[in-house]
Amino acid sequence: MATTPSRQPTMQEWGKSALQDLLKLARTQMFGHLQGVEWTFNSTFSMLRRRWLVLASSLGAAVGLCVLLLIITPRQYTAETLLQINTRTEQVTNMEDVVSGLSASDAAIRTELDVLTSRKVALRVIRNEQLLADPDFGGNPGVVALLRNLLAAALLPLQQAETTAPVADPKYTTESPEETLAINALQNNLNVSMKPRSYSIVVRYTAGTPELAQRIVNAVAQEYLNNQLEERFDATKRANDWINARLKQLQQNVQRAELAVRKFREANGLTEALGVTLNDQQLSELNSQLILARTQLAEAEAKVVSTRRGVGTASEVLNNPLIQNLRMQETEVRRKMSDLASRYGPMHPRMQTVRNELANVQGKISEEMGKIRGSLDNDIDMARARVKTLEDQLQQLQERTQLSSGPAVQLAELERQAEAERSLYESFLQRSRQIAQMDFIQADARVISAAELPQHPSSPKPVLWLLVAVLLGGGLGVALMLVLELLDSGFRTTSQIESVLNAAPLGLLGELDHNDDVAHFVVKKPTSAFSEGVRAVRTALQFANPDKPVQVVMITSSVPQEGKSIFAASLAQLTAHGGGKVLLIDADMRRPSMAKKLGLEPKAGLAELLVGQAKAKEVLLTEKASGLHVIPALANTQFAQELLGSEKMATLLAAWRKEYDLIVLDCPPVMAVADAVTLSKLCDAVVFVARWGTTPRVLAAHAIKQLRNAHANVAGVVLTRVDLEKQQAYGYGDYGYYYGKYKEYYTE
Repeated sequence: MATTPSRQPTMQEWGKSALQDLLKLARTQMFGHLQGVEWTFNSTFSMLRRRWLVLASSLGAAVGLCVLLLIITPRQYTAETLLQINTRTEQVTNMEDVVSGLSASDAAIRTELDVLTSRKVALRVIRNEQLLADPDFGGNPGVVALLRNLLAAALLPLQQAETTAPVADPKYTTESPEETLAINALQNNLNVSMKPRSYSIVVRYTAGTPELAQRIVNAVAQEYLNNQLEERFDATKRANDWINARLKQLQQNVQRAELAVRKFREANGLTEALGVTLNDQQLSELNSQLILARTQLAEAEAKVVSTRRGVGTASEVLNNPLIQNLRMQETEVRRKMSDLASRYGPMHPRMQTVRNELANVQGKISEEMGKIRGSLDNDIDMARARVKTLEDQLQQLQERTQLSSGPAVQLAELERQAEAERSLYESFLQRSRQIAQMDFIQADARVISAAELPQHPSSPKPVLWLLVAVLLGGGLGVALMLVLELLDSGFRTTSQIESVLNAAPLGLLGELDHNDDVAHFVVKKPTSAFSEGVRAVRTALQFANPDKPVQVVMITSSVPQEGKSIFAASLAQLTAHGGGKVLLIDADMRRPSMAKKLGLEPKAGLAELLVGQAKAKEVLLTEKASGLHVIPALANTQFAQELLGSEKMATLLAAWRKEYDLIVLDCPPVMAVADAVTLSKLCDAVVFVARWGTTPRVLAAHAIKQLRNAHANVAGVVLTRVDLEKQQAYGYGDYGYYYGKYKEYYTE
């Protein structure tokens, strides 16, 4: 009874399974060629051994390109000057500046950085230094400068759109196209920065020559200082012009105010002298005269009162010279009378004469005192009349003053307005004189150290460039190595077989020279490395299951051109040549090749045997060199899968098991047709063949998966057509590595 052939997977199922296997493969492939193996120094060294040419080429290309760039890149020189923002001002005079000094804030200093890099300062430098004639700024430019100028011209519209702030000085408001390009070139090479934790500004400029770099950076610093001074001069001039214009207006205001005061005084009779009105002066004078008159009246009355107590004691009497003289005469007469009285007696005639003389003197004294008393009375009358007159005049003047109190209030208001205008005018006049005397104006910054002539180019830096080239070249080389490792989808080591296919690696077979008779290679060169590899596979099969030796072995692969037919023939020949009885069956009835490889000429094949068109003796051929029995297959056979899975095939294999020690079946690829999957259940073991470095891992994994789904006993995997020289670079432990060390044991 024929068995039902297994269903061949559809393309959608195959694609989905292949994608899953590919993703699994990618997760384990990212860090090296060893699938699922820890990244170690040995694996790294192995990768370097096999990919060193990629790394060397990348390094060589990077270094070569770097050297070429160093040769063709023009040398650039950077000059540097150092500026200091003045935080302390020199107060030469006590006059206050029109423009205050810079504050020490970070924002103010950063604003000065913007001024240093402004287009106004750049334009001043270009014009003052006549830089348009220099090649770097438009005059017969070289290739590099020309490219830079072209780039600056391309960016010109954007820069003009960003630069909308007007320039204060009309001399620098218009830029020619050449100057615009030169400004862009200067700004691109100008670098201004602030030193941390200081008030110092570093100005650097890079140019093609050291002289030009030094000249421009010093010019930038000087123009920056000049710009500060000009701003201060301009501000002072503007302030002076404004104050002078204001002074004229204020002067007119003062004149109008004073004229109004004078006219109001004249109109209201409020003229004054020395700041006092005439009425006030008259009142003051009358008060003074009245006080004096009253004083004099009181004095006169006091003298009269004193004369009433005794006129002789009055001061006017006592101080009168005539009375004093008469008093002296009286005293002299009295002395004389006293002398005569003591000498002649009171009744003496001379005494009478003296008495008459005394009476005459006393009469004169009394007459004179009477005159004095009359004079005092007259003085009192005159003083009283004067006081009365002054009081009347004072009363009349006070009445006139009260009538003029309203205009006086208005006059005081006009005078206050005039005084305010006069005070404002005087303050502006004083400030105008101060500004006119300001001939010492200093900038808010100063040059600490001027730029020196650069002795060495700032760029390119060979050591740095070479270091960067080595790093970039090495990084690119390592990246390419990793990419190549990732793109290397074939099997290179037995460890990959174990990790990806989860199958035992049975051995590695080297690549054979196609000029040799590869089908009989193991017979002709039984001690070669290839023959030893086949023996290692046979030994592994023998010890795969000691309790049940493998008798029927199926050889298959995932795709054609894997070397499975050569391996099948070599395994069968080597076993037969060693004395075993071996049957080699060409089960690839779609593309048979075994008879041709072994030089046999069959008349019938396996298909004819299975359908009963030929007998076993008619199909069975013998390979003379090894005594191997071969059942070939003829091409263009239909229903191959059905025939291989038939009861007839199972019966034949059961019969051949009794006759032969080893039966080797060369089957078609698993991914091409389902013949191998159908036949695998009749075999003791399946040996899967993968070509070294060529068979896609995902494809091989999918083929193994199909065999296992059919419950086939996959004994292991054999890597074929291995380049043993290159395989040495894929790590320790594999056959290729030891082949390089011990190849003297083999006879090729």
